[in-house]
Amino acid sequence: MNGLRPHLCWALVLIAGAWCAAEPPPPPPPLPGVTLLDVLAAPQGESIADLWRAGTAIDDEGAIIAKQSSAPAGSLVLAGRPVLKLTCNFADTTIPRGVWDREVDLDLTRCTAVCFDVYAEGLAAIGNANLYLRSGDGWYGAYWYPKEKGRWCRIRLPCSEFYVDRPGGGWGSIRTIRFSPWAAAREDAVLHIANFGLEHNPVRAAIVLPEYDDRDGRPVEAEKYTSTVACILDDAGCPLAALSSQDLAVERLADLELLVLPYVSGMPAEQVEPVVEFVRGGGRLLAFYGMPGPLAELLGVQQLGYRSAEHRGEFSSMQFAGEPPEGAPAQVRQGSWGLINSEAMEGVGRVAAWWHDAEGTRTDAPAIIRSDNGAWFSHVLLKDDAAAKGRLLVALVEQLAPGTAEFVAARRIAVMGRRLQVEDWNEALAMVRAQPAFGDEARTLAARAVELRDSSMAAADPFEAMSLADEAESALEESFCRAQQSVEGEFRATWCHPPQGIEGWGWPRTAQRLAEAGIDHLFLNALHGASAAYPSEVLPFDRSNAEGHDHLQDAVDACTEHGIKVHVWMTNFRAGGHTPDDLMQQFRDEDRLAVRDDGTVTETLCPSDPRNQRLQIDAMVEAALRPGVAGVHFDYIRYPDHRTCFCDGCRRRFEAAIGEAVEDWPAGVQADGPLHEQWLEFRRGNITRVVREVSETVRREAPDCILSAAVFKNYPQCADSVGQDWVAWADAGYLDFVCPMNYTDSHTQFRHLVAAQLEHLGGRVPCYPGIGLLKGLGPVGAVRQVKIARELGTGGFVIWSVHPQYIDDVYPYLGMSLLRDD
Repeated sequence: MNGLRPHLCWALVLIAGAWCAAEPPPPPPPLPGVTLLDVLAAPQGESIADLWRAGTAIDDEGAIIAKQSSAPAGSLVLAGRPVLKLTCNFADTTIPRGVWDREVDLDLTRCTAVCFDVYAEGLAAIGNANLYLRSGDGWYGAYWYPKEKGRWCRIRLPCSEFYVDRPGGGWGSIRTIRFSPWAAAREDAVLHIANFGLEHNPVRAAIVLPEYDDRDGRPVEAEKYTSTVACILDDAGCPLAALSSQDLAVERLADLELLVLPYVSGMPAEQVEPVVEFVRGGGRLLAFYGMPGPLAELLGVQQLGYRSAEHRGEFSSMQFAGEPPEGAPAQVRQGSWGLINSEAMEGVGRVAAWWHDAEGTRTDAPAIIRSDNGAWFSHVLLKDDAAAKGRLLVALVEQLAPGTAEFVAARRIAVMGRRLQVEDWNEALAMVRAQPAFGDEARTLAARAVELRDSSMAAADPFEAMSLADEAESALEESFCRAQQSVEGEFRATWCHPPQGIEGWGWPRTAQRLAEAGIDHLFLNALHGASAAYPSEVLPFDRSNAEGHDHLQDAVDACTEHGIKVHVWMTNFRAGGHTPDDLMQQFRDEDRLAVRDDGTVTETLCPSDPRNQRLQIDAMVEAALRPGVAGVHFDYIRYPDHRTCFCDGCRRRFEAAIGEAVEDWPAGVQADGPLHEQWLEFRRGNITRVVREVSETVRREAPDCILSAAVFKNYPQCADSVGQDWVAWADAGYLDFVCPMNYTDSHTQFRHLVAAQLEHLGGRVPCYPGIGLLKGLGPVGAVRQVKIARELGTGGFVIWSVHPQYIDDVYPYLGMSLLRDD
């Protein structure tokens, strides 16, 4: 067998008994605006298995180890179009994921998204899937998952939403495409890939993604701010090409009119210089927050240092000083906690908009400064009031790169219906009309939506067309939500991170809005690993709560009035960002912080340290005894990852547990080490010890208090990877219910996850799945996943989360019919 080519060896294995999928139907035509890449077929005389190299393990004699290797790629032609076939051979292997690599030579600096179509079979075997792009020595990565099995599904991955898996060489030099689906079950699956290509936008603008190190030599952490701007523009119909800050070069920027800079604070001089030359050559900037001096000068901004809000709600909205740009709203809400204090440079810049407080009073802080070279926002852009921000950004981009509005209007009309999570308007309309309670109210809204769509298509002004298109989709969205049915007696909960509720609202208004949405349980993040949002004898006040306010009591009082039960939610072992500085220093001095396998000291408490365990236990028991508290809720009740913690204390405690010294540390306990299985059991035991003692004490001292936990969705893998054996906790009776964090925009994946979790639990305790609005589900997606949970008989669900972005745009829709108890 050693003489055979590797992929031929694998072919013999597949013929011998691997599961085979039926040939799928022909793929749909590629999307307009997408340029197909010639990567799915093999040239004459070449093999697709050689071009798409499967991840393989080789023994000492050069033969493939089948149990540790991905199956070779295959190919077929359907209706004249090449299709790549990837067999996820999880059933008879130990591989954690499939891997297939194709070498390429691509410049993606003018690309707005990577697109392809996928037809999946055996989808329940796949937990998640990644597309990786190699640049230099590093990789960009993006998550994806088919919306459904047994039909062709569109996958669109905006370049601005790829994360840096490992720093590399920018978007201008992509050398490898990698497909990598991860195993969820030891079953086979097949992915068929068609229409792989790149989406382009005729607008001569690009968004710059920061890739440089901070003062401490670590990659700057600005991904969420960059992603927010990119996503808001994308959702508004204006996707932009993505440029790494490493891609900035005068020749590469020559044909652009506008650069969008969501975060450039601390950008090194060698990356700033091409941007300066770009502006001097006639280009313009749309920038946010702190800027290097040369860019601030070009935009007419005098930066006076960071300015924190003196009180909550001081910076609550941006309002234009005069007439707003065409198509932009006069006011945009944003609850900012601070900003760059600034003045407009005389003769260069002017204040276009000012910050206003929660009462609507203008402050003395500029929000937007304009100049001939562009516009600047004094804070990063946040996710609240996203629709208004989308209109504002499109209006500004139109002024700085004329012609944008016409493109956006045409695109918005072309994709109408996708807010309903289907491919086109007619499919969306049919789906709405098929809902179980489609009555007069929903019918009227649907008819109005059709009228508005017709008007948008006939509108001559692009901004009017955009506005009408938005109204049309909103009307259809509301029609869908009003055509749902409610179910009595189910557990309806939501997570809320800010202990004060919605910024600027306070708990009376926040609780009222949740009650109107049909929510009856609130998980309030009133405890972190070493701080509290209320007076505690165990933990100090959170560093954000300098005034020492009792946010928990405010929440209990307001929620009780509306029939909502409050559960104290603790992010266990999480100390960074919340713990007072003096206590954090004490943790460092006492070696109580977790250490990664490379020696990096984190800001997470070591889970094996008895002092840290006692801190978690005492805080949760104290919370359970607070008047008006209905339950206590574990979160982050686990290790951060498989690389943490390897501190000296962990070594001593592990050696004491097994009764022998570990000579090769940490290699002896890591994967393939002789003590690995005992190490995994040690980690699980540390986490379970906290859950068990909290449970036993609360059951004894506060028997009416409900015990629950937010847990990883990928059981049983999480029991090994992070020490979180939540099925064992359920078996032992430590919890009253679990809430797997099933955050996904794929309803098929959500269904598979919940079904598997229910099977693992076997009815011993309820499973109330977490529905993550973080994934951009919107009202329709949230409704559909609630309905899936009902179909599977969970008896309840938990929604992530109470956030300004969702409180207006999602929660009211849930209370229209789905969660309305008349």
